[in-house]
Amino acid sequence: MSLDGIVLVDKPAGPTSHDVVAMVRKIFGTRKVGHAGTLDPMATGMLVIGVGRATRLLGHFTTSEKEYVGTIRLGMSTDTDDAQGHVISQASCTAITDENILEVVRAFRGHISQRPSSVSAIKVDGKRAYARVRDGEDVELATREVTIQDLEIVSITPQTDNDCIDVVVRVVCSAGTYIRALARDIGQQLGVGGHLTSLRRTRSGLFTAMTPLDVLRESPQLIELSDAVRMAFPAISLDAHESVQARHGVRVPAPVDAHSGLVGVFDPEGCVVSLSRVDNGDVVPVVVFA
Repeated sequence: MSLDGIVLVDKPAGPTSHDVVAMVRKIFGTRKVGHAGTLDPMATGMLVIGVGRATRLLGHFTTSEKEYVGTIRLGMSTDTDDAQGHVISQASCTAITDENILEVVRAFRGHISQRPSSVSAIKVDGKRAYARVRDGEDVELATREVTIQDLEIVSITPQTDNDCIDVVVRVVCSAGTYIRALARDIGQQLGVGGHLTSLRRTRSGLFTAMTPLDVLRESPQLIELSDAVRMAFPAISLDAHESVQARHGVRVPAPVDAHSGLVGVFDPEGCVVSLSRVDNGDVVPVVVFA
């Protein structure tokens, strides 16, 4: 089996994304493993893992849109904006109606400004924000522009034991969106606070099918590099001469029907040559696979 490709792991709750990478290293017996798009320890679902030469694609996978299903608990705020933190405030939700929730959620669709949680993995002067918080620092991260392509309410369930409301949402969003921050901000807009109690990533880009870790341990499997590129990007084919040039990083003319932007480039045998950008009629190499 080739050790150049991607593994679509169904991450369980508990381990960090780095922990999953370490497990995949053991499963495939190679050190050259990385991941695209970090998931918090609490979160489950799609974690794109690159093995071998496919690690060079990971930076391009992180830019794709993501889809999540999460549960927002209204009426309770935590210091981490999720269920792993300490409760810092509570408020009764008895006056909050379904219509109130629908109206507020509607305002979070489209282009919005979002302030990531202070315990995120964003680096501040070379140090992770969560590490600074752990060391006792006060961290206030800058807001960022993100896009919520779709925000759908799946269910609204009042919690009679604590006057909270659990709202299950499906979110399709741009890379870099923090669902914890979305939960916090929706709660704030409703005046009762909120935090995220569960999160599952169901899609990353075009990738939807994923394999649990215990299945991978029993039967290691990956999507080979050429197939992974075909799945994630539009494909163009070059003739033998152009393929040799492209493998050496030389710009070549693009086929007349080529998509603009990032494309997977393949030789006549169907093997991936590069990830390239079609620009002004040329195929410009971005990542070349020798």
